[in-house]
Amino acid sequence: MTSTRRARILELIAETYIDTAHPVPSSAIAERLGISGATVRNEFAALEEEGLVCQPHTSAGRLPTPLGFRRYADAYLPPRPLSARERRRLRQRVEGLHGSDLLRTLASLASDLSGYAVVLELPADPTVRTLEVHLTPLSARRLLAVAVLENGLTRDLSVELDPTPDDEVLDDAERVLRHIGLPLTEMPGALRERAREVGAELRRTLSAVADAWPTLHPAEVVSHGLTLLFDEPESKDPSFLRRAARSLERGTFPWQDRDGSPLALDFDEDVALIGAELAWRHGPGRLTLVGPARMRYGTAFAVAHGVSRSLPASSGGAA
Repeated sequence: MTSTRRARILELIAETYIDTAHPVPSSAIAERLGISGATVRNEFAALEEEGLVCQPHTSAGRLPTPLGFRRYADAYLPPRPLSARERRRLRQRVEGLHGSDLLRTLASLASDLSGYAVVLELPADPTVRTLEVHLTPLSARRLLAVAVLENGLTRDLSVELDPTPDDEVLDDAERVLRHIGLPLTEMPGALRERAREVGAELRRTLSAVADAWPTLHPAEVVSHGLTLLFDEPESKDPSFLRRAARSLERGTFPWQDRDGSPLALDFDEDVALIGAELAWRHGPGRLTLVGPARMRYGTAFAVAHGVSRSLPASSGGAA
């Protein structure tokens, strides 16, 4: 795109569409720029030729394609800093938090500040030690085991056990699990070894937990603000909600830094995803904003970057 005027028209189409959620007619652009409608229509045709705008139907105006939105969003990189008030709010909210409480707070803050749904994902750490495990019957054939880890996070797993043991056996099993306190990867072997030394019911319980234990290693994923997707005009189209749900279900998206940027932008048709890397002890995590393609990119980039940089140093993130 070599024309300065054409670049300005793309910018106006994007800004107007973001504000109105309606295709932008040539008359609106002509009025803004003080040029003829015929000139604008020629520029529209050139933008369509470059794949930057499209016309949803014959009588409609134009709206940006994902490529057009990407071109428009580039103007907001690198992101602006959050305001002093926003940075102060972040510091106050995350001070003293760790583990799951910290992740939930970060996701909530990112959603509140941006106005978009948020998914936050941290990599699993198989070497972290288990402090205790709580066992709760879910049915006559299944237990819920909740492992509390030394980093403040929790992991859940479903344990198949038919029939489930009584409360006394569950209490004994919890005491055994608390005393083992090994890293996640070492727990199954230790449980099976301990099971050989106890009575039949406790042995059956510990063995079932050991069998289920390998499912305890998924990454930590927290989401917030999902109902905000229903506030968008696009939510009237079920296919938009399906695409947004698909993006949320897969957590964050595979992305690569663009020209060294700490942020990434991806699209699933009319769904936009903005990702920021979270510095964590055991590998990079991801914070992802999910919303319509007509995102407020300046705000979204600033929030994603600012929140991702607000991890307290004690939690393994950036100071």
